[in-house]
Amino acid sequence: MTNQLSSTKLAVVTLHDAAPRFSKRVFEYMDTFDNLKIKFNVGLVPFLRHTEDLPRYPEFVDKLKSYNRCEVALHGLYHEDRNGHMDDFHTITKARAEEELRAALEIFQEVGLRTEVFVPPQWKLGNGCKEVLKKLKFSLAEIQEEFLLLSVEPSRKIKAPKVLSWDLTGHPAQNVMRIGTENRRFRFLDGAKRKHKMIRIALHPRDPHKAINDQLTMISELRNEGYRFLRYRDLLLKLQDARYTLN
Repeated sequence: MTNQLSSTKLAVVTLHDAAPRFSKRVFEYMDTFDNLKIKFNVGLVPFLRHTEDLPRYPEFVDKLKSYNRCEVALHGLYHEDRNGHMDDFHTITKARAEEELRAALEIFQEVGLRTEVFVPPQWKLGNGCKEVLKKLKFSLAEIQEEFLLLSVEPSRKIKAPKVLSWDLTGHPAQNVMRIGTENRRFRFLDGAKRKHKMIRIALHPRDPHKAINDQLTMISELRNEGYRFLRYRDLLLKLQDARYTLN
């Protein structure tokens, strides 16, 4: 079993910052993934900028639920406030983290969604927040260069290649600088001498429009090369095998 797991090439595609404000771009991406017949993930923000409370957008939620190949993960509470300050699960207190996570889960429950996966904004997570996630029965958290497996005792960190991402600023025009950088990183990761078993691709509604062709080319190439696209629930099953690593 270990040899079979080790030889599998994996891809995790996640659309971040899903919220009603970005619905046009969100569903354009999701429709494309669906047409490619790949499994994918969506990082959902339940209260974007303290203004977009998901229960007020039933059409958005219903359409999100209609994608069968998709898994929804929690992506913070508000992601960023009205002034653009990021929802920070890296430095906030344990009490504040629990308050925000409980509020986010309550919104999920109100709209009929459930998740055991947390993807913090900017992929940063403090130790206190990790304890809260375990307390609230989360099974998995994804951070910049590792997955945190919370469904076992003690929790385990599984190293993974750094995620490919085109959004560093929240402004598409400024994010253009990421196009060449991420294309080169993809070619390195997917090269003949690649040692890693996984490629992670994170897409955002505020990615530069010029990056879309690169992103979809990458995903299509991985599919054609036999990569297995995973929802987080699929990945969780693999990571629960203590013998399995991603490096």
